[in-house]
Amino acid sequence: MAAPLPPNLEVLSELPADHAGFDITDTRLMAALSRAEDSHFWHVARNELIAARLAALGVARGARFLELGCGGGVVSAHLSRGGLDVIGVDGHLPRVAEAARRAPRARFLVHDLSRGVDGLPAGFAAAGLFDVIEHLTDPLAALQAAMSLVEPGGWVVGTVPALMSLWSEYDARGGHQLRYDRGTLGSLLSRVEGADRREQRWFNHLLVPAMWLQRRARAEPDAGLHVPRAPVNQALLWALRAEYAADRALAPLRARVPGASLWFALRRAR
Repeated sequence: MAAPLPPNLEVLSELPADHAGFDITDTRLMAALSRAEDSHFWHVARNELIAARLAALGVARGARFLELGCGGGVVSAHLSRGGLDVIGVDGHLPRVAEAARRAPRARFLVHDLSRGVDGLPAGFAAAGLFDVIEHLTDPLAALQAAMSLVEPGGWVVGTVPALMSLWSEYDARGGHQLRYDRGTLGSLLSRVEGADRREQRWFNHLLVPAMWLQRRARAEPDAGLHVPRAPVNQALLWALRAEYAADRALAPLRARVPGASLWFALRRAR
């Protein structure tokens, strides 16, 4: 007998079973992904950076926030605990059920976003696509759809993996189309209609050398899901927190020194 769905979850439509990407029927892989999302320094640090950037954009406690492609809800849960009124949307029912359990104060919708966003709620202060658009053959359509769901003056924000020099089998297995740089991301953002402000920022500068070496060593494709031993994991988290805390001091270098990831934000014209 199937387990009952969490009360904060509603099914609108699901992704087809042959959808490309991580195999969500692989229980070992999904268990590793869940552990990584809960404790891996990369996920913990990224959650903190997202919350800080949203606050810097004026997305305050109590604001309505939509996460498109929420997966297991690790970002939604962090933002919900921080006081945002969160709705998460994704097409994988098992992953969204996990998200609903992670974030009981948030609301989740199971919906195949390749069908568009008709029927989804609108009028959000911000909508986020966190490590989502690199999977898409038409990322512009996704960004335009997200823009339609935020209020005038609201934000479409997101993160993407950066630097094709870091491309590896892990990217291919994860269903990535590419890793962005400032040029490719900037070109994409400039084509989103209705935006009156755009920003993009490198982050995770400190990870670039280690990632380059790891990926040249042909590590296992799911190596990124292995949580480092606790002292190493904590040290790397502190290092990224220090990088983020020094953001203002690093501003003169940020445009010239690439990071392993990029943050972006688009404001809908009032």
